[in-house]
Amino acid sequence: MKAETTLAIVGLGGIAGAHRGAADELPAVRLAAGVDPNPDKRAAFAEQAGAAVYDSVQSMLDDRAMRDRLDGVVLCTPPAVRAELIEPLLAEGIGVLMEKPLAHSVEHAHQLIALAERSPGVAFRVAYCHRFTPAVVEMNRRIETGGFGELVRFENTFACWHPAMRDHWMSDTSVSGGGSLIDTGSHGLDLFHFLCGPSRLEGVIRHHGWPGRGDSNATLLVAAGPEDAAIAGVLNSGWAEPVRFTLTVVGTKGLLSYDYEKPAELVFKPSEGEAQVLSIETHEVRFARQLEAFAQLLAEPGSASGLCTLTEASAVTEVLAGQPAVAG
Repeated sequence: MKAETTLAIVGLGGIAGAHRGAADELPAVRLAAGVDPNPDKRAAFAEQAGAAVYDSVQSMLDDRAMRDRLDGVVLCTPPAVRAELIEPLLAEGIGVLMEKPLAHSVEHAHQLIALAERSPGVAFRVAYCHRFTPAVVEMNRRIETGGFGELVRFENTFACWHPAMRDHWMSDTSVSGGGSLIDTGSHGLDLFHFLCGPSRLEGVIRHHGWPGRGDSNATLLVAAGPEDAAIAGVLNSGWAEPVRFTLTVVGTKGLLSYDYEKPAELVFKPSEGEAQVLSIETHEVRFARQLEAFAQLLAEPGSASGLCTLTEASAVTEVLAGQPAVAG
């Protein structure tokens, strides 16, 4: 990796703060710019990050001094407006780490993949940050080494009491493509693909507690593997229920379970014997680890970063949209 990676954040809403905090934790990452049409958000970001601010991606690119410094961009805008922002960035050779979900529709997902294919040497990944949660990394290690035996089930709930989402753009289906399922549920489905393999949709139940908006609560059932030995995935998402952020992977030899409200504990329960509480790094490191992986990818194009690829992210979009194709 070169001595310093220089980044900008495009879209200065709530999630941008997590990426700004991650950059602050990484001495080799320099946050040089922020972009947002809202002047109040620009002013707050300039004060917090000590960075230059612009009202559009184009105005940032028109500043050639800034353009020549930038290695990459973290894109935090709503899905429906991304293509027009990404195209000039990729054309300039600036890498993109884009917040999930990839797109608000399957058609838009394919459009973004086509854009990336026109700039094959430029890094373009999707920020499914939970891949970098240490508990998930440990689950994946044990799955790969056979520590679970035969996998049989994946259980995930990313849900909370967040009624403000009723009026947020994320529950506007024309902008986000859905509701709680495409928001928190997409994280869970990406983790299912990451830990268990390509999925097929078996069923979905959506609860629309807010008329005219996307689903406020949902449950998704997916499967991986052959029909007679399938791994079941049960994924719950919600904005209008008590908070629960949990992940469990079950195998014939035991299970690992993680509760995000107990961030330094990973529970291993063998099929026979007593449960063990394992010490683990907190999930709070996930944004910094993800940004570090992006910086590494910018420095070494084509390296294995662990970041979600566009093909993998498109698979999430397709399954959530009810597409019959197996995720790739």
